[in-house]
Amino acid sequence: MREVADVVVVGGPADGRTATVVLDDRGQPPAELHPGEIDVVGDGLYVRAAVAGSGPPWTYHWQAATS
Repeated sequence: MREVADVVVVGGPADGRTATVVLDDRGQPPAELHPGEIDVVGDGLYVRAAVAGSGPPWTYHWQAATS
């Protein structure tokens, strides 16, 4: 069974939600999440950031698309 983690989402259309993500072989969550992966609509994506050092814990921060 693959390990999962609950990661807090900051900013953008899913602000304040928690995303449940599958960890990779190194125990890291995906580097990016698209809004549709957490059931919201938005023009941008969420980028992983470590809260302290290289994590855990992590957060996903909104990065709006540039035109």
